[in-house]
Amino acid sequence: MFEALRDLWPYLRLTGHYGGRFTAGYLLALATLVASVGLLALSGWFITATAIAGLSVATAQVFNFFTPGAGVRGFSIARTAGRYGERIVTHDATFHLLAGLRVWFFEKVEPLAPAGLRRFRQGDLLNRLVADIDTLDGLYLRLISPLMLAVMASLALVILSVIFTTDVALFLAVVLGVIVLVLPGLFYRLGSKPGDNLARTRGVLRTRLLDFVSGQTELHLSGATGRYRARIEEAEQQVFNDEQRIASVTGFSLFLVTLLTGVTVAGVLWLGILDKETTGLAGPLVVMLVLATLAAFEAIMPLPGAFQMLGQTRRSAARLTEVAEQKPAVVFPRASQGTGEPDILSAGRLELTGIHFTYPTSDPVLQNFNLTLEPNERVALTGPTGCGKSTILQLLSRDWPCDGQIMLNDSLLDSYSESDLRRQMAVMPQRIHLFSATLRDNLLMACTPEMPKPSDESLLELLEEVRLSHIAPEAELLDIWLGAAGQSLSGGEQRRIGLARVLLRMRDPECRFVLLDEPTEGLDPDTEGRMIAVLNEELLGKTLLVVTHRPAALELVERIVAVSS
Repeated sequence: MFEALRDLWPYLRLTGHYGGRFTAGYLLALATLVASVGLLALSGWFITATAIAGLSVATAQVFNFFTPGAGVRGFSIARTAGRYGERIVTHDATFHLLAGLRVWFFEKVEPLAPAGLRRFRQGDLLNRLVADIDTLDGLYLRLISPLMLAVMASLALVILSVIFTTDVALFLAVVLGVIVLVLPGLFYRLGSKPGDNLARTRGVLRTRLLDFVSGQTELHLSGATGRYRARIEEAEQQVFNDEQRIASVTGFSLFLVTLLTGVTVAGVLWLGILDKETTGLAGPLVVMLVLATLAAFEAIMPLPGAFQMLGQTRRSAARLTEVAEQKPAVVFPRASQGTGEPDILSAGRLELTGIHFTYPTSDPVLQNFNLTLEPNERVALTGPTGCGKSTILQLLSRDWPCDGQIMLNDSLLDSYSESDLRRQMAVMPQRIHLFSATLRDNLLMACTPEMPKPSDESLLELLEEVRLSHIAPEAELLDIWLGAAGQSLSGGEQRRIGLARVLLRMRDPECRFVLLDEPTEGLDPDTEGRMIAVLNEELLGKTLLVVTHRPAALELVERIVAVSS
């Protein structure tokens, strides 16, 4: 169990940012616990004492009904208000913590792309970002807080008992001490393996479901729907089996805690009766201690369930740590080092010398590759598929590290900070990614914070330039929802949105380099000619490096470089 707590320690430390909220929630939970114990104990004493007082007229007349009645009402109101406040505060703190965890995890993942994420599937990463972080919400609500409350409830009950009878107090100290010390370790061992398996199998099920849903078209065309559905059902059955094992452990925990509650209550009652006979402990006080014991066990009840889920929580934390502790393949300096403002002769100059690059688990892609682009020069890279043309663009945008030297404006490429490097370039990758957002949002992502935000009128003019004004009425055009990966658009329309982004980036006076990967792929000849004409106009004063297989796109360039495989 100590190994589990060690694995969870980094995530426990993250709660320190929300310590005030969690502390307030714990104090409210403690106040609620005290009110619950006080309510049940005082009610038991009050009812019993009232019954005894009513046995004779003399005792009934002198018995004080009002003070205990006020105490019962006070504890009842405090319990209700405390429970409500505790739920509000702790859930608010937990939601803030989960939001912070997701931001923290994304900040760890983002620098790893793409080199550090090749071995993780997209569905698996999504599962870690959503499901595994959701599992960690129980770290405080269902583990830390219940354990602390169980300890405090046990101490409070022992202190209350010692005021009236040392025998009952000693009995409770031993029994509750053993329960608090033994139950967490016992149920951690019972639930560790099935909990760990459940976290793993749920991840497999979500990944297979995501693959099945996202690949519906390809699966139907290839006739593989039935096979993939069978794989999902297999994963679902494994999840069901693990949940059954967890449910069995949960049932056993409820049985054991109920049994221990009954044994403890019987022991308190028996010792209280013995004390009544020997030391004169009043009957109402015996009832009060019995009911106080029942109330204290309400705080102990969640302990087995909390620790049987510790294995699942540990597994989720380990999956997050596996990604978060990876070192990025490419590390940018915090600030550009020695780049400065390039002089007129070097601004827009690009030079690659002795470039060697190999993807993990593949043969060398580039060997001793050299290329020089003078300022404002336009060059096309051609060659067979797989020879490394797109890789060259990725090396220039520092998606991957490489051996050799790349000079940008006569400064080393790796001396630029990420923000400065991005401002220098307008990049259009071969695969255009569209976010599930409005068309306006998908265009504006090309603008850096330093650029003035373009008006809606200028965006509409841009869409007219790239021939996208037809996809919706003008009044609605910028606000249409593109959906996941732009599924409502054709491949050519998605590519033209990519071109529109490039044209927006080129409006930044700091942008000197334009890198295009198959910019006119999937366009009909008429539209392709229009896009080439638009680019030709906008490329004035820019250095262009374009990868293409299309003869028409070669009209953009002055020189062609053939890349050999």
